[in-house]
Amino acid sequence: MTDVRESVMPRQVRGAQLLLFGLAFAGLVVVLALSGRLTSYGLGDLMAPWILVWVCALLALKYDGSARGGVRIVTIVVMVFVVLPSFSKALGAAGPAEFTDAALRIVLGLPVIVLLFLPETTAWFDREK
Repeated sequence: MTDVRESVMPRQVRGAQLLLFGLAFAGLVVVLALSGRLTSYGLGDLMAPWILVWVCALLALKYDGSARGGVRIVTIVVMVFVVLPSFSKALGAAGPAEFTDAALRIVLGLPVIVLLFLPETTAWFDREK
């Protein structure tokens, strides 16, 4: 007989999943709010990191199903590629909108990376099918 706790997603994984969904929604709001006054180059520069966030949110949809360690590692790597450049964007921001854009990715992205490194999260992704 299987243990009931094995089939319930840990709080840490659910927290990472919800943070990714919230970050993806925030990205949608930011892109829609700032897209009206940008050139096509500026819009591409704005959307590039958010596309990676949306990919991570799509990966998060699989967390409670058949996702294994590879999905966790890919999410971590992609989020690192989102968060690290956001620090330089925040430090070199020309206005409050650019700073807020980068700060959102940092404030919500760092906890996702930390949560996905926790032992409970690793155990969840390494469980048997």
